[in-house]
Amino acid sequence: MQPTAIVSPKEFRRNPDGSWTCIKNSDIKSTYGIYRVSPGMTFKKKQSIWGIDVVELLDQTNAN
Repeated sequence: MQPTAIVSPKEFRRNPDGSWTCIKNSDIKSTYGIYRVSPGMTFKKKQSIWGIDVVELLDQTNAN
């Protein structure tokens, strides 16, 4: 089960291949802690980091 997490899509850019790249310092806040993301970090589909599918999270957050 993916932890509940919060991220600001304004701090990321969606790439043509569906991945997302961080464009300024950002925090991903989850039930397990706060994770710092640095500019240039890219997250790909179906890839989990810290137990979070960041692409899925950004896609959902951006759709709202």
